[in-house]
Amino acid sequence: MDKWIKNNTASKLIALAVSILLWAMVHMDSGAPAPPTTFYDTKIIEGVKIQTYGFDDSEYALTGIDKDRVNLEVRGKKSNIALLTDEYKVKLDLSTVREPGTHTLPLTYSIPSGVELVSMEPSAVTVTVETRVSESVTVSIGTKGEPAKDYRAGTPVLIDPRQVTVTLPESSMANLGQVKGNVDLDGAKEKITEKRVKLTAYDKQGVEMEDAVIEPAAVAAEVPIEPAFVTLPLELEYTGRLPDGFVLSKVDQKVKEVKLFGSKEALAGAGTYIEAAINLGEVRNSGTTVLTADLTPPEGFEKIEPSSITVDVTAVSHGERVVNGIPITLKGVSSGLDAVITDPKTQTISLTLTGAPDLLNSLEPSDIGVEANAAGLKAGVHEIPLQITLPSFINRADRNRLVIKVELKDNSKPVTTDPSSSNNEGTDKDKPDSPGTGSGNDQVENPPAPPTNEGTDNSGSGESPSHPPGDGSNDGTTGSESSQDG
Repeated sequence: MDKWIKNNTASKLIALAVSILLWAMVHMDSGAPAPPTTFYDTKIIEGVKIQTYGFDDSEYALTGIDKDRVNLEVRGKKSNIALLTDEYKVKLDLSTVREPGTHTLPLTYSIPSGVELVSMEPSAVTVTVETRVSESVTVSIGTKGEPAKDYRAGTPVLIDPRQVTVTLPESSMANLGQVKGNVDLDGAKEKITEKRVKLTAYDKQGVEMEDAVIEPAAVAAEVPIEPAFVTLPLELEYTGRLPDGFVLSKVDQKVKEVKLFGSKEALAGAGTYIEAAINLGEVRNSGTTVLTADLTPPEGFEKIEPSSITVDVTAVSHGERVVNGIPITLKGVSSGLDAVITDPKTQTISLTLTGAPDLLNSLEPSDIGVEANAAGLKAGVHEIPLQITLPSFINRADRNRLVIKVELKDNSKPVTTDPSSSNNEGTDKDKPDSPGTGSGNDQVENPPAPPTNEGTDNSGSGESPSHPPGDGSNDGTTGSESSQDG
């Protein structure tokens, strides 16, 4: 044994074994290896809004809360506490509130998992609760937006209902100003009928009262929309004179209507047409000339559209033509009278007319209106002046007084067989029907359709203001003429 211990190799092996045993004993005493150190942070979440729930607002109103936001101090791993603020919630349970007054109530919170609440400031709040009161209020209707261009809105009309019930906290009711709904006009051109106009309550300063309950919440209303203008026909008035030897052949009036703008009262009193003065003195040669006329709104109106127009007038050398067989129309014969045109017996006349050659060549007798008015005349023989209606740009070459003779007979007298009457030509009954004989208001001959009434001149004075002057030989008269019974 001593020999083995004294052996050098054996001594080394014993020393190694002891060393291993000592190392094992040391590590067995220290336990499991220590984990790395963990770090925690703290953070203040500011301004978390208090969420209320459980409140019975059918009878009471929450009118005040001393704090509506709180600050939360939390602790946890940086990755956990760095979550969005929305993950942190603070709530106020109002389900225990059963009467008006002030109440101090605790707050509860909800925070993300892995996060610890250090403190909450405040942890309780004081709320004020009031009784709700109701009142009947008359609704007013307004408008918003604008109607279409050149249109305007009338006064809004409330259809149904006119009264609504408004419920507010008792302290707010005294500050109620009005309950109003607005109808949107956005580009309207005709009356707007809106069946559901949303209502809003406003205080006396015009601020919306968000806690107001309105029943019903919407009403029916309408808003009249009317044009701010009246449309009238545009008629041409001719001034000045064409060069000698020229007459108008054609007038191209591109604008036929104009708009007058003004108040409702002004529009109601508007005339039946607007005149534009066309100066024929600006025509220098034959052919087509473009003439301009400025338009001015009548007194009391704001504006006229368009404010100026252009007219193409065509002037040509004048021609002359005799038109024969123009039928005469007799009108206005009183009931109980028969009428016979005795002169001219043909019941037609001839007229010498001037104008553009192409217009004259296209004329038919039926294009010319010739009338005699027997209104108010009694039985007997009468001279009646003729009223002549000519197409546009056609004139009479003369100014002779034109009349016809008409015999009016009483057709109500009984037929007699007295021999003393044997020398008479016979009774009306025995006479054959003759042209132009009629009774009552029958006309001598069916009148032709009048070509136009533009520029009718009933005065017999010569020039008609609505037709252009012609050449110098006939004073330029066009349109309609009358020969007056002196």
